Amino acid sequence: MHTLSIEPDPVLMDGLREIGNIGAAHASTALSNLVNTDIAVEVTEHFACSTLELPDMLDDPQQMVVAVFLETYGVGKGGLLLMFSQEMATSLVDMLLSRPHSRRELDEVDLDAICEVGNICASAYLSAVAKFCGITMVPSPPGVAVDMLHAILQYPAALAEADSDDLMVIRTQFVYGGSVSSGFMLYIPDRATVRLLNEKFKAV
Repeated sequence: MHTLSIEPDPVLMDGLREIGNIGAAHASTALSNLVNTDIAVEVTEHFACSTLELPDMLDDPQQMVVAVFLETYGVGKGGLLLMFSQEMATSLVDMLLSRPHSRRELDEVDLDAICEVGNICASAYLSAVAKFCGITMVPSPPGVAVDMLHAILQYPAALAEADSDDLMVIRTQFVYGGSVSSGFMLYIPDRATVRLLNEKFKAV
């Protein structure tokens, strides 16, 4: 497998941070409208790493997380993976379904709802990338999984192995009703999209 150096051009990373902020603003508006509650989606950190480095860059690999994953189709095939704590996932679902919040195991209705939340966040980010690049990017229908972090990370590793092992990691926080919860979004761009982004950012 060919491995790209994870020493990204500072211009590329600055541009991706700006795209992340735009996507987060769009996601905030869409989520707030969906749940009829003000939710701010904020980007707190944006960095690049390889699939091998990823577990060390995130939190406890044994923790249980809720993940929404989508494949992305644009210049090539990439992917997006959003991860929430179980507490964050149930909070979002309860707001979406207009019911009192409770700690519980996620059922099928909950998982369908968190898929919708993940789809909104992912689509907002992809829309920002596509608009900047002047291309069309289409996400696949979302899938959802509840598992330990190290098991969830097998998905981006497998997808990256097929085309690129560069991962753009966006650390986010959701601010609502006086509460703050953190999460992650992993963007796995294909090589052609990375080249296009580089060209676009350097032309600005």
